[in-house]
Amino acid sequence: MRFVALVVIASSESEDRLKAIAKEGGAENATVIQARGSKHDEQKRSFFSLTYEGSQVVLLYILEEKLSKKVLKEIKLSIDKDRVDAMAFTMPISHIVGLDESMLDRFEESIKSIDF
Repeated sequence: MRFVALVVIASSESEDRLKAIAKEGGAENATVIQARGSKHDEQKRSFFSLTYEGSQVVLLYILEEKLSKKVLKEIKLSIDKDRVDAMAFTMPISHIVGLDESMLDRFEESIKSIDF
């Protein structure tokens, strides 16, 4: 079984929606990292002389490779169709330890039902 890290970088406002989309696709648990984006000075917004660059989140999922493709496809549809402010990508994982055996069983069951 091959695993990948699915990384989603999104505006904080889109976090709940993207987590729901990923969950519907079979990705149950994510690590959520609070982040802050940076832009060129001319693109910063000012409010009463305070500069706002926007807050972002990084959603990190460790998924079986086939399942990650399904989830990534659902996220792409939401980005394209609903104009969700996000980007997503996967990275291969060559070695992994610490996965719960029940999680492995759920991965195996979920990929059996994926229709490619």
